[in-house]
Amino acid sequence: MYEENVEAIERRGTSTFQSEDVDEARSIGSKIYYPHEVRVLGDERKFQMRMTAATIGPVVLGRLDYSTEVEIYTNELKDAYQVNIPMRGELMTGSGRARTTATPHRAAVYRCDQRTVLRGWASPYPTPVLALKIDRHALEEQLADRLGIAVADPIIFDVDFDLDTVVGRQWLSLVEGLSHQLDSPEALALHPIVAAPMAECLMSGLLVAAEHDYRSRLYAPAPALPGLVRMAVDYMEAHAQEPITVTRLARQVGASVRALQVGFQTSLGTTPMRHLKLIRLQRARKELLTSDPSVTGVTEVAQRWGFLHPGRFAGEYKAAFGSSPSEDLRTVPFR
Repeated sequence: MYEENVEAIERRGTSTFQSEDVDEARSIGSKIYYPHEVRVLGDERKFQMRMTAATIGPVVLGRLDYSTEVEIYTNELKDAYQVNIPMRGELMTGSGRARTTATPHRAAVYRCDQRTVLRGWASPYPTPVLALKIDRHALEEQLADRLGIAVADPIIFDVDFDLDTVVGRQWLSLVEGLSHQLDSPEALALHPIVAAPMAECLMSGLLVAAEHDYRSRLYAPAPALPGLVRMAVDYMEAHAQEPITVTRLARQVGASVRALQVGFQTSLGTTPMRHLKLIRLQRARKELLTSDPSVTGVTEVAQRWGFLHPGRFAGEYKAAFGSSPSEDLRTVPFR
């Protein structure tokens, strides 16, 4: 029965699970979140897991509770980031070597490249937890779009996320509002038209409110691009699949090649053609992440975006994004 409910989650539904069997509880949690181990520390006779979960775009939001103390641990999360927020009580937890005690005022953020451990739900004060699983590619793409750069390495989040700051409280309010819709299979937040912008708000809010290695850059004022550079970038974005030379580009914006090159170097720290290559790499990556590998091949996508040498494309792709084209093509996208 629970397998049908898990499939409902994957179809963008909402479902509630309840189990008194440790193995079944572990199987449910592993299917919806990550493969993990569960060790019962409290009274095994009282063991029960309860979870209500739903998918909102690239985000899985669940309310998780155990009736007795347990310890949960995972290997590297790899394809997702995680945020856990106790609704009351405490949760001793960690990401990699970093440790914290999560509370309703301090969430825990888990990096995609680290192992995790959670210990809580001890009597007499069980700890219901709001658990958010955020697709790695979606979050990193959100960050890249905000900063106008390629994000090749995992985002290095601090495990502690202060929810008592102004932005922390605002983000928590959004999460709690969505959690109230978990009990409705026809929740507005699950509608495809609403889910996409809602997920974007969740991801953007996390990037702004939680501490990580790019956060200061999100708060730094973005320098305005000179007019000719802005026009050139807009043209490249609109015509990325077409043959573009620096001469053609300069003609389009009404500037000399030299002026265009100086403008790009001064404003973006690169050349026009390198920036065009980055745009094409990003377009190729987006296509690979959303394509069916049984229908689409890496070489086909590479050639579509102007990369005629497969080996060179693979090397430049991995240098930009930290994964190979074939790995991203095999990644199952959130739909």
